[in-house]
Amino acid sequence: TEIYTLSLHDALPISIHPTLLIAVFDDSGSVAGPSGNDPLSNRYGEVTRAFSVVARKGSRRELGAIVHFDTPSHGEVAPTPITRSGMIRLRAGLRPPTDGAGTSELGPSLGRAYEIAEAYPGHEATLVVLSDFQLFDRDPAGVLSRLAAFPGDVHAVVLGSRLPAGVLDQRITVSSITHDSHPGAVAQALFSRLVSRRPGSGAVAAT
Repeated sequence: TEIYTLSLHDALPISIHPTLLIAVFDDSGSVAGPSGNDPLSNRYGEVTRAFSVVARKGSRRELGAIVHFDTPSHGEVAPTPITRSGMIRLRAGLRPPTDGAGTSELGPSLGRAYEIAEAYPGHEATLVVLSDFQLFDRDPAGVLSRLAAFPGDVHAVVLGSRLPAGVLDQRITVSSITHDSHPGAVAQALFSRLVSRRPGSGAVAAT
């Protein structure tokens, strides 16, 4: 039984301009956690749900890409249309990569996100990073500055705890997710970004 639902308004039009959403996942031990129905433990399932709902009324102009902190990895998915057929490819990346070590460094995957966005200059880009942001990069402040400077919208889905004020630049949209968050919180965060560039996105219902 589904414990949450996401739906698109019947009249919601597809994006006029080509779009690209890049989802970057932290698979380190600090965010892996036990399996369960809470949104933190079930984050991959919730992200899959958000993509799947959008794919029902998807378009080849709307692309999704998957990157993991462990990059390169078999879990990466190149920009793919968020459509019913495209979901087959996207699902392959919506799980921890089997060849990953669970690194806590954002820098390499952020660099990969920049490369992907630069390869699609005609698409309006959105970057969503799902992490606890307990980073082991040599220069965490520099990496976070580069995150804020990404050429597009940036959304940080903070897993496990709330970050102190000032850690993330004010240009970055932040959603804080814990084990106590309501089921569907991660799905709703991703869903809002997936449809944010659609005309009339204020008519989207997510409960």
